[in-house]
Amino acid sequence: VFLSTINVFEVLGFRCDSLKWGNSKYDISPYLKHYEGLSYDRDDIHKRHLRARRATHAQEYTLRLDFTAFHRTFRLHLRHNSAAFCQNFTVITENGSTSADLSYIYSGTIEGERGSTCHGSVLQGQFEGTIQTGNGTYHVESLHRYTSHKTDHHSIIYREDDDNLVTNIAGYDVIQTISPLQSVLLCLLMQCHPQEGPASRLKRTVDESKTSCLLHLHADHRYYKKFKSVEAVVAQISDAAICPFVVLQVMTEEDKNDPLSPLYIGPEKLLTLYSENNWGNFCLSYLLTNRDYSGVLGLAWEGRAGNSGGVCSELTTLSNGQTATLNTGLVTIQNYGQLLPSRHIQLTLAHELGHSLGSPHDEGSNCGNLGSTGGKGRYLMFPHATDEVRENNDKFSPCSIRHISKLLQLKKDECFVVSDQPICGNHIVEEGEECDVGHNDADLCCFSAKQPVGVQCRLKTGKVCSPSQGLCCSQECEFKPSGETCDEATDCQRASVCSGLSPLCPEPSAKENLTVCSEGARVCLNGVCAESVCVKHQLQQCDCPGESMKEKCHVCCQQPGNHRPVCPLQLRNVFTLILY
Repeated sequence: VFLSTINVFEVLGFRCDSLKWGNSKYDISPYLKHYEGLSYDRDDIHKRHLRARRATHAQEYTLRLDFTAFHRTFRLHLRHNSAAFCQNFTVITENGSTSADLSYIYSGTIEGERGSTCHGSVLQGQFEGTIQTGNGTYHVESLHRYTSHKTDHHSIIYREDDDNLVTNIAGYDVIQTISPLQSVLLCLLMQCHPQEGPASRLKRTVDESKTSCLLHLHADHRYYKKFKSVEAVVAQISDAAICPFVVLQVMTEEDKNDPLSPLYIGPEKLLTLYSENNWGNFCLSYLLTNRDYSGVLGLAWEGRAGNSGGVCSELTTLSNGQTATLNTGLVTIQNYGQLLPSRHIQLTLAHELGHSLGSPHDEGSNCGNLGSTGGKGRYLMFPHATDEVRENNDKFSPCSIRHISKLLQLKKDECFVVSDQPICGNHIVEEGEECDVGHNDADLCCFSAKQPVGVQCRLKTGKVCSPSQGLCCSQECEFKPSGETCDEATDCQRASVCSGLSPLCPEPSAKENLTVCSEGARVCLNGVCAESVCVKHQLQQCDCPGESMKEKCHVCCQQPGNHRPVCPLQLRNVFTLILY
């Protein structure tokens, strides 16, 4: 049967046996040779983040963060940037789906350092991310990622060079190769017919307009429990996000009836159970978890022709009547009782995606020594652990690129899509769809993406609407009554109410211009908190003098062309409006 013969499948994974917790010189983690603590004012950063979030053109608002570490001062200039996520990126929880708030995702530069970059997230005033300088790369993470002990620091910063076992955290794969006999057993199990390999097929025309591989990530409740909020989960994913990264499913609570729920499930069985779901609407689907597999960090079905595994594999009926979709993989963030640094997790995910796309390990006389000379280091698909931190560590080798290119030439058009093409199953109601509830067959109102084409993403017989269409459709598939609030009022917009005739929540109407917003610092213009409060007094905003933290919280105004003080004005008890 399927579960008892999992060992005949080609399951490729990361394994790490070289380090175990217990070496005291590593202090909070065996994976960090050296780190330094950070303790900047999180409350101040959080307030400035909220101000940036409310700005009319948030991407133009610079959030500054200064701290000292490694005998230097880092002066980060950060701006909103969610480019790592696609425009239709959706987060799904037990409460339904929503377009994600990505206002806490930032990127930027270091003041005065040409060519420097930084990217990450700011949640509750705490920055986590990566900083690249001319002298090396640094990673900033929450200290509570590694320890619950109280300290004077809330964050740590470490050089990438000090990330022990940074690259290719794989000691070996669970099953390194698949023999001809195993291939036969695999076909017998799946009742498939022998297929020609990519090399023996004739070249065929490839649709060059199909360039998007839709990636689905499923964070289980154990992963969520570690980071404690959906926003924090999204922030963790943002470090490794690859557009088009369309759907992130987050299980915030444990479901005892979910076959994936029990803690003591081995990695091979966990991947098998996850593969029993229908993920055929996506190019690839990966499970993110927080389980200790004593060295196994990731598993994936290697990409092969047809539905035998990897990218573009569709739902297949097995000889025992079960179904499986082998376009799947899994990554865990824990090893030997320790949470892995974010860089490890990124490389594990990239390594497993390489397997899904058809790349084996860099082995043999032609590929095994790639990168061993020249000082640039081993490539991403090298099968053994290494302590080196080199240029090639996160790159595919020429051998990997050849393998991936061959498989994509063969399979790409089966599941890649034209960018922005409607996709049934992504929880977004798009052109040609009546509703979209993803793969939820239990939905009362709408047929799921698991149904045949022509039925999927359509309203069920007798149902008036689906909550996936809008906030004014009830869980009973009926329009909510006229006058029911569907969107709360904001500083500059009135509350929206349902019409009783449509599932859509009407666009909110704007409050009067010059209504005070943003805790008294700005005023509304056409429904947006757009202008400085100085405009309300026919004045211009100007820079405030002084360097103290109190003075930085002032809003300063001047008369056009006149820099003489007029009079101070107290606004609420938050800001002081100083007139010049």
